[in-house]
Amino acid sequence: MPTYGKENFKESNINYLNKDFSSLRASLINYAKSYFPNTYRDFNETSPGMMLLEMNAYVGDVLSFYVDRQYQEMLLPLAEERRNIITMAKMFGYKVKPIVPAFVDLTFTSNVNASSGDVSKVDYSNASMFDAGIQIQSSTNSDIIFTTLEPIDFKISGSNDTETIGSSTDSGLASTYTLSRDVKAISATEKTITFDVGVPEKFKTLTIPDTNVIDIISCIDSNGNNWYEVDFLAQDKVPIETHYSDDVSRNSSYDNGNNQGLSSTSVPFSLQYITTQKRFTRETNQNNTTSLIFGNGVLRNGEIIDDGFLDLEQVGIVIPGQSNNLNEAIDPLLGNEYSTLGEAPNNITLTITYRVGGGLDSNVSSQDLSTGVTEITSITPSIDGGARLSTVTNNFPAIGGKDEEDTIEIKEKAKAFFSTQNRCVTKEDYEARVLNIPSKFGNIAKAYVARPVEGDVSPETTSAFNSTLASLKTSLGEYSEMFENSGGTIDGGGGQQFFAIPTQNLEDLNVELNRIRNLAEQLTLYGDLTTFSLHTVEIYVLGYNNSKQLIGNPHQDTTGGTTNLPLTLTSNIKNYLENFKLMTDVVSINDGYIVNFGVIFDIIAEKYANKQKVKLDCIQKIKDYFRIEKMQFNQPIYKSQLEYELMGIEGVRSIGHVTITQKEDYLSDASDSDLPNPTYTYSKNDDGQFVDSTENENGTGGGTAGYGFKYDFNQNLSDDGTIVLPASLDTPAVFELKNPNQNIQGRVR
Repeated sequence: MPTYGKENFKESNINYLNKDFSSLRASLINYAKSYFPNTYRDFNETSPGMMLLEMNAYVGDVLSFYVDRQYQEMLLPLAEERRNIITMAKMFGYKVKPIVPAFVDLTFTSNVNASSGDVSKVDYSNASMFDAGIQIQSSTNSDIIFTTLEPIDFKISGSNDTETIGSSTDSGLASTYTLSRDVKAISATEKTITFDVGVPEKFKTLTIPDTNVIDIISCIDSNGNNWYEVDFLAQDKVPIETHYSDDVSRNSSYDNGNNQGLSSTSVPFSLQYITTQKRFTRETNQNNTTSLIFGNGVLRNGEIIDDGFLDLEQVGIVIPGQSNNLNEAIDPLLGNEYSTLGEAPNNITLTITYRVGGGLDSNVSSQDLSTGVTEITSITPSIDGGARLSTVTNNFPAIGGKDEEDTIEIKEKAKAFFSTQNRCVTKEDYEARVLNIPSKFGNIAKAYVARPVEGDVSPETTSAFNSTLASLKTSLGEYSEMFENSGGTIDGGGGQQFFAIPTQNLEDLNVELNRIRNLAEQLTLYGDLTTFSLHTVEIYVLGYNNSKQLIGNPHQDTTGGTTNLPLTLTSNIKNYLENFKLMTDVVSINDGYIVNFGVIFDIIAEKYANKQKVKLDCIQKIKDYFRIEKMQFNQPIYKSQLEYELMGIEGVRSIGHVTITQKEDYLSDASDSDLPNPTYTYSKNDDGQFVDSTENENGTGGGTAGYGFKYDFNQNLSDDGTIVLPASLDTPAVFELKNPNQNIQGRVR
């Protein structure tokens, strides 16, 4: 029986830590002296015995070096060989770039006719749209070419786009307007290469010889089928972007499609995911070339089995579910045993279109990408309204371009991917994902995520629950009487008790929902409730309109109509999150609330100061302080910080007061009665309701259209009056200074 303990440990004279040549040589000499004292005594460097000892020390030194080296190359922070670093980066999910392109905003202009009905407006029917892929050459280096990444749509009026009078008639009226649009461009040109593929091979690899491949635009086989790039071969869903001009259900970017009306903001692209077997992944090789790696699946006997493919080695074997033997043994744990990683191309020609370019030289200066009028005007629009491109230039320099990534950069970026998860688990994950949706799928300004917990059920969930029950109330009442007359009972009798929510927590709501479903099933109304579910993730979003003002909760626009987030945008969000959310999460997309306000200030200026200039400076400072980009959901307003900013303005001696309000200046006294109020008012008793543009017969309403929800700023201050608390509404809200030119009022004395 073995014994353990320090007293049973047998010490050895062998030191396993001496791994270099001199240490190994000394250890071997000591070993020979200790264990062969009478056999060998000649330790002279010229003796044959010392030659053998030193040769053994040399072999040990070399072997130790390679062991240490191999272990070092297995650790990302210590690895030095580029091949090993690239391999470990792939393991962490980071794809090494053979070259990094430069990006730039190109400003295109187009002269569009004025409207025949109102020359103060642009005739957008005369505007045109141009497809992506327009190439602009550098004026200093003809080898540097930038290509646009998105369509140039002059039919969309954007908040960041400008409209100036291009020409006027003899009477001074505008005849044309010059529209400008900013689009992203990349330092790249397109190239095409073809590959003839014969018999199918597992994980067929096709290598593009260029060392400056930026990305793959398309891969089309000789049968006209598209092959899609994925992050990894096990990914069977790929995103499909559809521009409104290619969508038969939409007539413009403002159209929600399927006769669902127009939105107040444009959504050029719609997003959907499709499942496909024709997919490949892209990798960068050690020599900086790019390879496309395809899957390992083929069709069995030319037929699709269960809409899937078989692995090459599985051709001819029995697939579970395909045999007529009902008693055939099937291992449920081998559900993925017969799955593939995509289709392997066979006996076909693949045409690959890709972009090349980038590098350090592509960081051109501003105004370098201006081109001649002739080249621009010759570009044919995809949607021809009659107008053509006039000019193009880059008002800012191109940035981001660099040569191949060195090993240190690859290491640091791979570390970042190690901690990154491609799943939405926390509320921060959902918020980051929603805000990360490209603007071409809809301009999302703000996002807030909440998970309902016991005692915290959102009003949207409660409203949806009540709405579902109310829709059945009439039918349930009729069926209830019939059911009771026939001798049946309905859980205590009477269906009315099922139409009230007893408590505001998620557990009781689920219990109540199950009771209603059971009742509806008895009354053959179960189908009306099968689609209703309680949401586990509530996402509140707000967007921008064309004037960069928030839109979200249904509000009145300048025409008196009601508008909210476009249906196409909310659909894009749901489709986008479908690829990242957990299976058990039920996501609800809701419009957030907007609380607009005005600012009233009273400033005392220095005696030497120009009071008019001080007032203008104060107004500009307030505008900058409340820029909508800075405001977030449930964010308070720090009045003390605003007053500190105003005190820093040249000529300001002291501050009388600063009032954040929706109506009156509640901080002024009788002596300040000459201070102006904001130019909008709110209803008398419609607290939490949308503002009407006209006063109704009951004397309520009368607020200015489009100003969101009423909020009592005077009653929602901190104890010291320096902080405006977040809007205490049932739905998360954002403070917005909507019209600063009208709603910033004040005086300087």
